[in-house]
Amino acid sequence: MCGRAYETYTDEELYIRYGNVRFPPIPDFLLPKYNLCPTMNSPVLRLVHGDLQFDQMRWQLVPSNEPEFTTKLSTINARSEGVFQSRLYRDLIIRQRCIIPINGFFEWKKDGPRKRPFKIHQKDQQIMSVAAIWETWRTGKPDAKSSFSILTTAANSLMADIHDRMPVILGRSDEQNWLDPEIHEQDTLYKMMKPCPSGWLTAEEISTLVNSPKNDGPEVLEGVGKVSDPKVSDGPRLLFDL
Repeated sequence: MCGRAYETYTDEELYIRYGNVRFPPIPDFLLPKYNLCPTMNSPVLRLVHGDLQFDQMRWQLVPSNEPEFTTKLSTINARSEGVFQSRLYRDLIIRQRCIIPINGFFEWKKDGPRKRPFKIHQKDQQIMSVAAIWETWRTGKPDAKSSFSILTTAANSLMADIHDRMPVILGRSDEQNWLDPEIHEQDTLYKMMKPCPSGWLTAEEISTLVNSPKNDGPEVLEGVGKVSDPKVSDGPRLLFDL
C-alpha cells in the first residue's frame, strides 16, 4: 500500500520536472510536507482542455454520492489489478486519471513485534510521478471539492523486502498517455500500472518520528541506514524505460 509520503519540492522544481504548467491561486499551495498523511491536501497534476494543470485535492477519494465530504470507505489506495472491476473506480480509471508528484513515500517493514519505517525515493530523479484517479464531490456547486486515490501494484524486488505492495510509479514516457482521457483501453492502461524497475529506487531506514502525523519537519527524513537490492547490478541503468 502507500499510506504516507513526503513533498518538499518548490514551484521551480515542478516547472523543471513537468514543463509549462498552470498553478492554482491558492495560498500556501506548495508548503513542504515532510509527513503527508491521508485526508491532507496535495498537488495533483491533470490534463485540462489539453493543458497541464495543478490543482489541490484531498488524499482519500470521496465518492460523489456521499452526503458530506468524507467517507468511511478505504479509498486511500486503489488496487490496480481490480480497478476495472470496481464499481467505485471503473469509470474513474477511464476518464479521470491524474499524477501525484511526490519526493518519496514511507513504508514499514515488520521485524518481529515491531515495525521499522523506511523512506523510498528515486535514485536519480528528485520528483516521482505516482499514478492516481480523482473524483469531484458536488460537481458544479459552490462547495465542490475533489479528492484522489493512489494506485498500487505488487512490490518489485526492492520493495518486497519491506512490503508486498507499492504505489504505481510512472516512467516519463508514460506520463502523457496516463493523463490523456482519450486513452482508455484496458490493456494499454494495465501496461502502465505495473511495478517500476527496482533499479529506479533506493530505500533508507528512518527513525520512528514518522509514525506520528504530528511530526512534520525535516528531521522526519533523517536516515539510520540503507537497503540495497542484491538483484540490481552496479552497471549502467536506463531510467524510465518501461
